[in-house]
Amino acid sequence: MSSRRDLVLAGSAAVVVVAVLALGFHLLGPPRDQRAISADERRVSDLRTIAQQVNARQGTPLPATLEKEWPRGYPIHLNDPVTNVPYEYHPKAGTAYELCATFETASAEGDAEYQPPSPFWHHTKGRRCFELDAGKPAPW
Repeated sequence: MSSRRDLVLAGSAAVVVVAVLALGFHLLGPPRDQRAISADERRVSDLRTIAQQVNARQGTPLPATLEKEWPRGYPIHLNDPVTNVPYEYHPKAGTAYELCATFETASAEGDAEYQPPSPFWHHTKGRRCFELDAGKPAPW
């Protein structure tokens, strides 16, 4: 009788564990999706840091390229964390410039998923460019 009860308890425990794992994957999504969200968070963080550094150069012309301004080893990430492709930087007229990156997911609004620190940094899945101005504070 005792061994039958042990089998029932072990089976019940296994069912509970499988149910909790299934619920976790359902709520959070598979690890692949979480990695994509994390990579997009890093992209936004990198772009924010680049914008802050460009804007901190007040009174000086915009750099022609980011790589010449901040060479390898400088504590700014100029490359995508997954593809290692450099972020796009395009100086425009005056103090205007744009930063572009390719995102794996869309930032969510009002959802528990990834939300950028500011509405300015909201993005869709795919390539997204952000129009910035070095004469104004960098958006958070």
